[in-house]
Amino acid sequence: MIIRPIYKNKKFGAALFVFSLFCFAVIIHRLSYYVYEFDPKFSPVDYGKFNILSFFTVQSNILVAFYLLLTSIAIFGNEKAQKIAFNPTFGSFVTTYILVTGAVYCCGIPLGFTPPFKWDNPNHFMLSFIQVLHHMIIPPLMLALWFFPATDRKVNKKKIWMVGIYPLVYSVFSIIRGAVSDPEFYAYPFYKPDFLWDMLFGNIPINLPLAYLIMIPELFLGISFFIIICKILSLIRNRMI
Repeated sequence: MIIRPIYKNKKFGAALFVFSLFCFAVIIHRLSYYVYEFDPKFSPVDYGKFNILSFFTVQSNILVAFYLLLTSIAIFGNEKAQKIAFNPTFGSFVTTYILVTGAVYCCGIPLGFTPPFKWDNPNHFMLSFIQVLHHMIIPPLMLALWFFPATDRKVNKKKIWMVGIYPLVYSVFSIIRGAVSDPEFYAYPFYKPDFLWDMLFGNIPINLPLAYLIMIPELFLGISFFIIICKILSLIRNRMI
């Protein structure tokens, strides 16, 4: 395995280390200084500060922070960290998750699915900054890092489908949790059965069993999106090696 020069540079490793700690610190700050504000559209119920860990956005960003931390440790020569951080298949999964996070959020802005940015006080400023960091800064940074491979190893094409396992488990859990929780909580509107029903059938009274049945192809398309993105990233990466 040939390690690229940039992944032997201690300054680069130190920069990744500091940034990974910063990413962890941002999430810890969010948990430590949680302030609930009633919002009839985006935040009608106070589910508690730890509920932010229920979002795919936060989970994927924690995974990125962990990946960057491992990469920084690997740059300093830790062989155990190198086995994980320099594994291109694992890297393709992490990059795919964070790219989908950013893409879905940015697409949701013009559709009114995301809260508006507010910068009028320290709490709003921090909340808006976190949204920008998690959805608009970290995804392109990870994409840039992806196209500067650490080694000459190629992504294992036979394992690309596995990128769909985590979002599938997350989605099934989110749907079930929303159905049984009281008050109900759906991390994202597309996990709510009446969301797709209203889009397709308008004011027709919802048939709940049929609504859940309709969600199956929606879920299939969503998981396929992850796999397609990962395949594209892997194809480009492998041709660069």
